[in-house]
Order: sequence, then structure tokens, then C-alpha cells
Amino acid sequence: MAANTPKDSTSGIPAAEFITDVAGYLSEKKLQCEDCVKALHVMYNKYKFLEQRLLQQKKALMQKIPDIKSTKECVEFLIKRKDADSNEFEAHYQLSDNLYAKANVDANENRVFLWLGANVMLEYDYKDARALLEKNLKSAQMQVETISTDLNFLKDQITISEVNIARMHNHGVNLRRAAKGN
Repeated sequence: MAANTPKDSTSGIPAAEFITDVAGYLSEKKLQCEDCVKALHVMYNKYKFLEQRLLQQKKALMQKIPDIKSTKECVEFLIKRKDADSNEFEAHYQLSDNLYAKANVDANENRVFLWLGANVMLEYDYKDARALLEKNLKSAQMQVETISTDLNFLKDQITISEVNIARMHNHGVNLRRAAKGN
């Protein structure tokens, strides 16, 4: 057998096949060595591109998770204040990176505005806001796990591609040396 063909990832990332017998693989596929090296480089570049994209997605999610947690904590604080029958309290909130403002908050209001992104802010009651934030937090954590699994799979595919490229290149060098020697 010229190559081992493992299964694709659960996310649909195609698996790289490890070429065990380079000469047999080339004759089976009816390819020249240089053409095969080019095709392997194309696949390698696709894997690297996908790896970069997944790393960016993971980084963005890792930045969102603390924001979701802190927002959830704020909503839970408001629920506790409402349950304690507290009327009004003073709060400091962040307007921008280094600018904070002071506000008087009515704990009995039972509504909060959540920034959903893409210039969208919606009003929720405390219970619905907490449920939405819990759902978003679980979703983000699951996405991080999925991306981490895909990244591990991709690292293996990149390594297999690098080994295949090196083996195919060395086979081409040996063929050229043999052709020169005759």
C-alpha cells in the first residue's frame, strides 16, 4: 500500500495521508515527483491558513469569555440587591478604557440592557439576562473546546504534510542523481 488514509476530523477538516512508499504512490497516482511536491505544498499551505484562522477564532473567544462572566456577575449582583429589597445604590461603570462614571441604580427596576455586539443592545429582565449569559458562556466554552480539538488535529496534519514533502523531495533528488549517474 502506498499511503495510509486516516479519517477526517469531526469538523470536516480533510486528513493528510501519510505516504509510506513514495515510488509506489507516484506510480499509483501517475504523477511526476515535482508535481506531487507542488500538490503537497498546496495542501500544507491550506492547513497553515486554516490553523491561523482557528487560532484567531480561539483568541477572540478567549477574550469574550471573561467579559461574559463579568456581565453575568453584574446581573447576579442586581438580582441579589433586588431580592434584598434594596432601593437604590451607587455604582461606578466603565465608559471607555480609562473613563468611569457614577450612577444611581434602582435595584427594583428588574431590567437590564445587554450589549449584544454589532451595534445591538437589548433590554432583558434579570432572569432572562442571566439565562442568556449562561447560554452564551456555555456556547463559547464549547466552541473553545472544539477549536482546540481541531487545532490538535491540524497540527498532526501539518506534521504529516511536512514529512511527506520532505520524503517526496528526497525521492526526487535521488531520481535526479540516478539519472545523472547513468
